[in-house]
Amino acid sequence: MVKVAVIIPVYNVETYLPQCLDSVINQTLSDIEIICVNDGSTDNSGEILAQYAVKEKRIKVINQQNQGLSAARNAGLKIATANYISFIDSDDFVHPQFLEILYNAIQTSNSDIAGCNFAKISDDKEILKIENTSPKIYTPALNVLLDTKNFIHFNVWNKLYNRKAMQNISFVEGIYYEDWIFNICVFAQIKSFAWINSPLYGYRISNESIMRSSYNLKKLNDYVTGINEVYDFINKNYPEQWQKIKQTRIARTVKMMMNSALRSKDAEIVANTKKVLKKLYDCSVIGYSGLSLHNKIKLLNFLH
Repeated sequence: MVKVAVIIPVYNVETYLPQCLDSVINQTLSDIEIICVNDGSTDNSGEILAQYAVKEKRIKVINQQNQGLSAARNAGLKIATANYISFIDSDDFVHPQFLEILYNAIQTSNSDIAGCNFAKISDDKEILKIENTSPKIYTPALNVLLDTKNFIHFNVWNKLYNRKAMQNISFVEGIYYEDWIFNICVFAQIKSFAWINSPLYGYRISNESIMRSSYNLKKLNDYVTGINEVYDFINKNYPEQWQKIKQTRIARTVKMMMNSALRSKDAEIVANTKKVLKKLYDCSVIGYSGLSLHNKIKLLNFLH
């Protein structure tokens, strides 16, 4: 059995796809399977994948109609055979030792997941450098996601997962912000997380980034879906963790929703945001705890 499955969702990235694939093919940890999910690309991405699959026998290609990032990742998970899983986005690239360093961090620390820092890439010629490979271990693992200073850790693409840590958990399909939902549910059921501070992952900056685009009703509904998914999973499986999550990640998400609605100056968005937050408050899914005094007052005024 191969050690690591690398799952790469692909959608209209012909410009960057070769660099991504080359960076994975040339990993120093060579005992891997590379699962590329062509999610209905309309450019030359499918042809590029077919060409690479002929030359590189470790590459498996799944072609499907466009269903979105989460569906592509789930499709890759269904056919992966390895005990460890990595998710890499097809417009990004990784350091040659990315997988080896994360895999060794898991083995030496007896952790379930390892993650690394990342570099924001705006130039194809930029090179990733190893700065430090000594892992910092977080126990319990969930604490690192609930520390308000560590929100970069919500990304799935800069991590290596023990497949056992993901049992009964998949990506919620058809929504934005799927990473934080997935990771909270996974991290809640593992003991420790190993963090490598070196930027071994190259994250390409895009003007079309979801986080840069404007707030709208779709994103509002996806925030609510995320809150409810986390609430349902944690209350069912780890109810003792809920207050901690509610006072950190959920409080932060509520603040983002409120501020985004107010900045939009769109009456419909503001009204709908008030409506859904009031409903979540009435059901005790959200509250005022975890917010600063300023934001408590702001939320109180917003809801009423």
